[in-house]
Amino acid sequence: MIIRYRYAGRTRELRVPTALWSPFVEEVRRGRLDRLAPSDAPGGWTPWGAGGGEVARALPDEVIIRHGAAQARLESRLPAIIWDQILVAVRAHAVDDLDARGDADSVERRPSGFRTMHGSALKPVRPRDDGPDRSRAVPPRPRLPRPTG
Repeated sequence: MIIRYRYAGRTRELRVPTALWSPFVEEVRRGRLDRLAPSDAPGGWTPWGAGGGEVARALPDEVIIRHGAAQARLESRLPAIIWDQILVAVRAHAVDDLDARGDADSVERRPSGFRTMHGSALKPVRPRDDGPDRSRAVPPRPRLPRPTG
């Protein structure tokens, strides 16, 4: 599952393996990932997906998500506000039955009801060359002379 988000004027991605997405959703809906301990605290990492994924808080206002075997563990850091929005979207079932772009052969239906698509089928995020990707500079309008009188 690829979650694209915008933060501080930049587009970023969080990638969660398909095998861990359904267990992640179940843990979120049970409320198990609501309160996270700091990553450096004893027992700070909260596992999900039979230990395939872990999540913890980092200071300041960051959440660390990691998954994979110990030798090849992948780690993602995202702002806590984005993490909170992901939790809200999952709880509200806003991510259920997402329409995946592409042909029917590239789309796989999961038992959880989520439609997933292999990441290689998505277009890569490309930074814009014309400045910040949030808005384009608009030249100021000329001032009209004020009537005197």
